[in-house]
Order: sequence, then C-alpha cells, then structure tokens
Amino acid sequence: KNQQSERCTTYMATIKDIAEKANVSLSTVSLIINGKASERKISRETEERVLKIMREMNYIPNISAKTMRSGATPEYILALFCSFDFRNTMMTRLLYGIQNMIDLNQDRIKVIIYPYQSGHLSKEHSHFSGAEFHAAIIANADAKDLNYLKNHQFVMPIILYNRLLENYPSVNVNDKEIGRIAALHLYEQGYRHPAIVTSTQTFPGASHRNRAFVEQLKKLDIDIPKNYIYIIGPSVRDGAQFAEQLLSDSGSSGELPDSFWCFSDSIALGLLNAFSARNIKIPEDIGVISVGSIESMFARYNHPSLTVIDIPIEKMGEGCYQFIKENRQASQPQAAGVFYETKLYVRDSTNRKRNQTSSSSNPVTV
Repeated sequence: KNQQSERCTTYMATIKDIAEKANVSLSTVSLIINGKASERKISRETEERVLKIMREMNYIPNISAKTMRSGATPEYILALFCSFDFRNTMMTRLLYGIQNMIDLNQDRIKVIIYPYQSGHLSKEHSHFSGAEFHAAIIANADAKDLNYLKNHQFVMPIILYNRLLENYPSVNVNDKEIGRIAALHLYEQGYRHPAIVTSTQTFPGASHRNRAFVEQLKKLDIDIPKNYIYIIGPSVRDGAQFAEQLLSDSGSSGELPDSFWCFSDSIALGLLNAFSARNIKIPEDIGVISVGSIESMFARYNHPSLTVIDIPIEKMGEGCYQFIKENRQASQPQAAGVFYETKLYVRDSTNRKRNQTSSSSNPVTV
C-alpha cells in the first residue's frame, strides 16, 4: 500500500508546476498539452523543453476530466496507431491480445484506434500532446516513422510493435530466424529450386527474412536466380493471379520453381488455390510456405492446409499491454526489445514426409 501511495503521488504535478519549472506561462503549457504549439507559433525548442519537464515530473493530464459528463470513466486511455491496409487482420489479432489482458485484469481501460498511413506518422503529431491518451502502441511504422519518433520527445510511454528503435521498448520476432527456418524446412523436405514471392507493400523485417532465407540456402549450396524472386501485390487475389500467370508463361518450357517462400499467408493461400485449380500436386510437385501473420485460421483449414511460421501476434499484443500497465510514466527507464518465439507449423502444403509424422498441424520449434 505504501508503494502504491508513493506511486500515486508522482501523478500530482500540475500545469502550474510545469510552467514554473519551464519558466513559461500557464497558457503556453496548456497550448502545448492540447497540441496547439505550432498553431500558436510556440517555438519547437520551447515545446520540447516543456515536454521534457512533463516527463521528468511524471505529469499525466487529467483526460477523463475533459470528457466526463456523467457516470464512470476509464482510468486510463491507450492509443493504438496502425495502418489499415493489407495488415487489417493482423491488427485484429493484436487488438484481441490487448483486450484479453484488459479483461483478465478487469482494468478500466479505453482503447482508441488511430489509423495512419505508414510513412506519415508525423502528421499525427498533434495527438501526442498528452491531452488525448495516456500511452500509445505504434504498429506498422516504416523508416520515416521511426525517424520521426527518434527525433521527438513525448510525455507518455510509447511501445513499438515489431520494430526496433533505440530508447523505445518494443515487442518483436526474430525476422532473420524466420527466414532461416523457412529455408531449412524446404531443404529438409527435398525442395531444391525455391522461389521468393514478396510484396510491393512491405517493411524492413520482410527484407531481413528474405535475406536470411537466401543466405541459409547458399550455405546449403542452393542459389536463387533473380528471375525466381517475384514482387506482387499483398492480397489473396494477387497471389492467385500471379500463380495463374506463372503457370501460363511456363506452359511451353515446363520450367517452374519447386517451392515458394511467401511474404504473407494471404499471398500463399492465393497460390495454393490457383495451383489446386490447375491440378498441380501439392506438395509433391510444388511446395508453399509463408509467414503466418494474417489469415491464421484460413491457413490451417484451407485445402491443402498451409505450412506457416507463425507470428504470435496475440501474445505480442498482451506484451504491449503488460509493458504499458507496468510503466505508466514516460520517464521510467526504457526497456530493450522483447522477442517472442516463432513456431513452424508443418502442414500439407510442404509436408512431403507426412507419413513419417504424427500430425501435420503440430508446431515444430526450430
């Protein structure tokens, strides 16, 4: 109880305290808190100084008081910044993990979703004043977004989903390990002419996966020719159309890769359906493996079922929430990146040795 009492006292700083320490007016602090510094021509230097002092004094704006009309209000407001593009289903899984922790802890937490376009997080700067939410999870950030975060200070704690940035806590998977596992699995199943199917809409981690995939195969004396690296759209339809075109183009030569390492399970499911429609034998003639991040249930119950290296998105969502719950002050020491285990689920799309295994849906930790 004493520890709880001491912690509560850190929340008692007022805007008057902030103004006095920063040697600015109350109105200046208020404008900065409400995200109007630029609009009112408050210098960037002053804004950064005030935000730094807010962090040092563990100031938490009374957001509830601004919105309260009657009845109960949430004790804490958590923002999720994410891009609603081909990763929509992934974001649903992330939210499921967050909500699971809220329910488990019976917390009075409100989650607000802020859609943004990757590469344009800076356009959302006014939201980070501290007047709208207490903490934020940033998902789908690209290099420009990470640079924006690197060059700004914020009054609230921020955690990154599957991105690494100095001085920011994050939840991650080992992208290089994912590529390595995929390469080893295809090799162990007897595939010797694999191709890579990546997307026009990608992120840094995907490049790490593909590079590790190629490097691991080189260690096994397998080189992937440039014409076996395909770049297509991110949807199931894109995957199906690509496979149909590939089969048509190879009609005369009969030359095809014997396996495909796919950027996402959406693309992979498109490939599988197109190949099956053309009576291609899976996995005997062609194998398909992908990252398992988007269509998890479809991958398992598709026919044929899809081999994936699963990303535990729900667990990562729980990890994001747990960090926020334990670090409600931005001035707390920032944790390093936490990495979650990925598992290979061997299913019908690559399992040439299925008669030697008990179940094609059992996870194999590599």
